[in-house]
Amino acid sequence: MPHSRLLVATCFIGTILLSGGVRAHHSYAAEFDRDSPMTIEGVVTEVWFKSPHVRYYVKVIDEDGNEVLWDTRGLTPVKLVREGWLKDTIKVGDKIKIFGHVGHTNKTIMSILDVTLPDGRVLTSRSVAYDIKN
Repeated sequence: MPHSRLLVATCFIGTILLSGGVRAHHSYAAEFDRDSPMTIEGVVTEVWFKSPHVRYYVKVIDEDGNEVLWDTRGLTPVKLVREGWLKDTIKVGDKIKIFGHVGHTNKTIMSILDVTLPDGRVLTSRSVAYDIKN
């Protein structure tokens, strides 16, 4: 009997400690403005092809000639691989065009809908939920 109590206590404590890394998923509508899609074009400075969302940091020259670093976010790596994306599909130094939704409060964050690659191919990063709502 003492062993079973120890096992239960260990499992309970382990569950609490491990759950510290689990985060609630954010609401797309709370973070991004679906009513104001836009396109940016720039040079990739960093590639982050890992969960929870693939990210590309892109240096864009704004209308005043200033360099602005954009944090662009796609779907999960698993979903993008199913759509034909690979870790090295977009590389640092590539000049790309991104169409997506800009953040409500942070105007240099974007949820990627489509990416036009240097060779002209267009890749999509749209979820089924996005397609259903449009």
